[in-house]
Amino acid sequence: MTSEWLSKRLLELSRLDAYIKPATNERVIKMDANENLALSSQFLNDIVSKAVSMTDLRYYPSEELEKFYEELSRYLNMNKKNIAVSNGSDQIIESLLSTLGKRANVTIVEPTFSYFINRCKLHDISIESIPLNEMDNSIPLSSFINSAKKSNIVYICSPNNPTGNQFDKETMLNIIESLNDKLIIVDEAYVEFGDYSLSQFVTKYDNLVVLRTMSKAFGLAGARIGYLISQENLAEIFRTHIQSPYPINSLSLSVATSALSSCQYFLEIVQLIRQQRDKMFLILRKLQGIKPFRSDANFVFFESFDLYNSIQEELSHESISIKALGDFCGYSGCYRVTVGTQEMNDRFIGSMRKIMTKDR
Repeated sequence: MTSEWLSKRLLELSRLDAYIKPATNERVIKMDANENLALSSQFLNDIVSKAVSMTDLRYYPSEELEKFYEELSRYLNMNKKNIAVSNGSDQIIESLLSTLGKRANVTIVEPTFSYFINRCKLHDISIESIPLNEMDNSIPLSSFINSAKKSNIVYICSPNNPTGNQFDKETMLNIIESLNDKLIIVDEAYVEFGDYSLSQFVTKYDNLVVLRTMSKAFGLAGARIGYLISQENLAEIFRTHIQSPYPINSLSLSVATSALSSCQYFLEIVQLIRQQRDKMFLILRKLQGIKPFRSDANFVFFESFDLYNSIQEELSHESISIKALGDFCGYSGCYRVTVGTQEMNDRFIGSMRKIMTKDR
């Protein structure tokens, strides 16, 4: 028989919002998870094959981890003492909240990355949400700083998920400087698709932690590799005391190291995605009945208002899957569509045009 306290706790946990993973279906065009499908699968397969031939899985991944740190340090132009890697940036969020977040309060913008909110609730961390400015999804600086002064931790996803916009650099630096006694976590999962990174500022601001990932620009979502960039003391404590001794398996590390050594190819694909993203935004903006928002990520966020159900039905009929978000935080009939290959994007745009024709 399950003890009373355990039953009560399990019931409490079951009532929390769960992070909903996109469904998988080989026959569906996947534009719902912000995966980088514009990359050549053959190019990645060649990297994986090479990594397999060079990896001996009988050993713990000490050598592979050190090689990855060295290659990542070169890519970032940062001292490796400022870097700590993990099994996805999701795990970094979990680790920071479960250690530094104990008995803390957090200030966030709204909307933001739902996983972070879910993990705060899991750890009974109090959250204060400040809505983004309605017109341009910018941060209302004064009200945000006033709220954050009462918190211990600030979390900002920039470029933001799901709205896609990268927040103004001066605004971000203003927040970091004004809240110099707070832990500022800036999630830059999509930063390669944006205009700037705050990573170089970790040596200037001791309170800044930047989260990055290999899942988006480098298309290694299945390898589960994330990393943080921070002042040396925090990064070292994360590596030696918070993080597990071998946080990433040898094969993933070898694949990621090879990918970084070929980073020019990946960055060229990033530029193509940026071009396709901007093209998609401009086309969607001309369609009546929806409102797309400018994006600095590899996806486009838009409101569809009364067309929400029509879009869902038509895309399902066309075997296209995008992220359905519905009504939330003052936005109406929301969707988030990943920018894929030109063929995928054209299929999606064609379907959207068909919907508009039907509803006229």
